[in-house]
Amino acid sequence: MALLYLLLWSEAPVSIELRQWLAQRLVYSVQPPVTPPTHQQVLKASFADEIEQSAAAVVSIQTVINKGTLSKNPNPTSLDDQYLVDVGLNVGSGVIIDERGYVVTNYHVIHNADSIKVQLSDGRQKIASVIGSDPNTDLALLFIDLDNLPTARVNEQREVRTGDIVFAVGNPYGQFDQTVTMGIVSATRSVRTDFTIYQIDAAIHPGNSGGALINAYGELIGITAQQLATSNESAAQTGIGFSIPYPVVRNIVDDLMDDGKISRAWVGFRGGILNQRGHQAFAPPESKFGEGIAVTHVEPNGPAAKAGLERGDFITHVNDVLITSANQAYEIISKASPGEQLSFTLYRRKERIDVTLEVAEAPRVRQ
Repeated sequence: MALLYLLLWSEAPVSIELRQWLAQRLVYSVQPPVTPPTHQQVLKASFADEIEQSAAAVVSIQTVINKGTLSKNPNPTSLDDQYLVDVGLNVGSGVIIDERGYVVTNYHVIHNADSIKVQLSDGRQKIASVIGSDPNTDLALLFIDLDNLPTARVNEQREVRTGDIVFAVGNPYGQFDQTVTMGIVSATRSVRTDFTIYQIDAAIHPGNSGGALINAYGELIGITAQQLATSNESAAQTGIGFSIPYPVVRNIVDDLMDDGKISRAWVGFRGGILNQRGHQAFAPPESKFGEGIAVTHVEPNGPAAKAGLERGDFITHVNDVLITSANQAYEIISKASPGEQLSFTLYRRKERIDVTLEVAEAPRVRQ
């Protein structure tokens, strides 16, 4: 009883020390439970459900060019079989962009075609008519008269960033059923255009041109255009492909749906976001990293050149809107009409310059 009294009730220093000594040896600390990783930290095993949401809108396109070449038949079976006609064929892909029957594809897929056949993923086929095309962006709009057409999901509020997982959906070589290749957005850049284009490493095989570029949420973010090939390498070896961003596609499609023609604004310069080192070198001190774009190229005698823009200028505002991406700048410019004036706030060697630029009609690419 005396021992219990010392352990449990006594306030004597020796009793307190004894209780502390026993607590350190008899009581263990409970470790907090391990927090499971979030869904962003777990690598998904499959994106099948997401891809399925938009893949049904991807179609196969086959074109026929009747201006074929005549060649001697090496194995004729009759007098009427002395020569062979080599009819030009081309294959590609497309995406149903509107449930009324509008299909978008690449211009180079249907260029010079005398007949265009569209085949849906459910097996239905239809001869398409051409609504219009824009060689500048390598886009064309077709129409097929069919009911109950699936369309791709879109979400223009979701930003496309370098490193995003993407899937290219198309019909390679015109011989295989719908195929999906996976990669990432390698870069967003300007390539001989006034607008930003997505560089991707997902394979774009012949026949995939004009197909869908889908993000990890199953949303259409672009139209696949082409794979880069060098003189010593095949396209598959380079691992560099390009896709036309959906905002560009939408603007072109809206124009073509209106009257079958493109009246595209042209400013005659290209630009892009700088890395941190470049931002410090060109941006004004008050500009935050990620704000503004640097002019990387100015077309001689173009609207930008006439307004006084120079390579290396740092643009912070267009029409008083703070610019945070090249895509945003393109959106503002693309909504302008030829003859309209745009105001630019830019910095040259850290000094502010206000420029007014008159938008011109985009020059046509020689077809």
